[in-house]
Amino acid sequence: MMNFDDSYVVEQFFSSYHDIFTVDFFWKFLKSNGVKITKANARMLLDSSEMVFALVNDEYITRAGVFLGRWFSFMPTAEEIQKGYVLLGHRCLPFVNPNVQPDKINVTNGRYMIQPKAVSFSMNLALDTYALFGDGYVIPCIFNDHSNTKLPLSSVQYGMPASIELTAWPLSKIIGGRGIRLGDRILGRVVDWAADVVELSVLPANSSSEISSDDIEREEWYSIFEKELIKSFEENGPEHSIEQQLAFLFLENQNELCKRTCGSTEEFLKHTKKIGFSPYGVESRIWYANTTVPYIGNWNKNKSADSLFTDITMIFSTDVIDAYLENYIFEQRERNSDKTLDELLDEIFPSVLRMTPSERKLVLLNLEKRHDILDKVYNQFADYKLAPIRQRTMELFSQVSMLLCSIGCSGLKLEDFPQQELVILVQLFSHVARIVEEMESDYLRDIFPYDDIQLSLDGMEETFEDVGSILHNSLETITYDSIKIVN
Repeated sequence: MMNFDDSYVVEQFFSSYHDIFTVDFFWKFLKSNGVKITKANARMLLDSSEMVFALVNDEYITRAGVFLGRWFSFMPTAEEIQKGYVLLGHRCLPFVNPNVQPDKINVTNGRYMIQPKAVSFSMNLALDTYALFGDGYVIPCIFNDHSNTKLPLSSVQYGMPASIELTAWPLSKIIGGRGIRLGDRILGRVVDWAADVVELSVLPANSSSEISSDDIEREEWYSIFEKELIKSFEENGPEHSIEQQLAFLFLENQNELCKRTCGSTEEFLKHTKKIGFSPYGVESRIWYANTTVPYIGNWNKNKSADSLFTDITMIFSTDVIDAYLENYIFEQRERNSDKTLDELLDEIFPSVLRMTPSERKLVLLNLEKRHDILDKVYNQFADYKLAPIRQRTMELFSQVSMLLCSIGCSGLKLEDFPQQELVILVQLFSHVARIVEEMESDYLRDIFPYDDIQLSLDGMEETFEDVGSILHNSLETITYDSIKIVN
């Protein structure tokens, strides 16, 4: 596991190196900066990072290298022009760092940095302008804007507000923005990827009634966008997010799509009849219009059930083991629990992951060692607020991982299972695992969103109750149907 200094070196490379490079180059760079890592692990780091794209001939390029200086555009709405301020929302995707929230982006007009302001916008505009973050992420992204100081995320359970204060930038400070009119376009490009700096300027609309060469090029842009997006559906299926789908699209079609006469993804979705937002479990993707996104398609039709184990390696992470143990220690101290570590081991590792007696003995030994370490430093008095949330989280984690492992060990074809329920199960595992990481992070402990997580757990527990029963029944039915009686 990397320490903070090692992670910083990797992060700096990903955010500031712009040329094509090889694994060997990256490995030597890390070693020269004091990072102790094998070449194999350096490759794993590249292959698992969303900040890097794999190219042909065993070469790579960072997101910074792909998107720095590349043109994108969008059209401000009537509400933004009337108020004199523009939102960024999803409009800089996928050109900026995907881990940076829209309100944290820095905007320049090419001469100086433009200072943002908290501005009240209609919730309808906010939802439209953040839509590309996808279902499940739009609302948190909007409510977590630092300019929203009045409405907690948990308030949405009582109804959606009509308006909300969000971080926005004055149009008057953008070059050409003082006289901006509806129909004018804002042209943007990332000028400092590491510092999240985006340069914006106004591109006036054609004032004549005749179709200009720019209009013709932009129509061609939309045609290319649609054709290449459909091609990516067939070859790669849905990516991990809408943002990643767009990132690969722009990566593979930079010259055609990243030019001054470009259109925008949000405008494309308003004009096309072939593509729209489609459900993908509890999330959404850009996909064929009026069609749900399957878990198995032409892009992965040979995917076997045991491939699910690539999605659930989190079971064996330090964060998960520590969370189980802290929950165990809390129960012992506060409620005099008589549960043994041997029983805890069965709770952590699903029974379908069969271990030999010697393997079990070794795992139990390591669990005991980790328990002894945590038992000396764990302070249950400082953990009273988090402990109930941790207990709920780990109970749900156990249920989800057990079902995932049961399907993964079944040897059955994933295409035979209900597709949306299977998608939801994988997503639930990912979401619960993310909560575990946040709980175990010392950096996030002081700002842990207790109320929001409680609300999320309510929804996830209810969702698992629905999809879990369907998948359990499917597992039994498909298993029964696959048994052939030989006379």
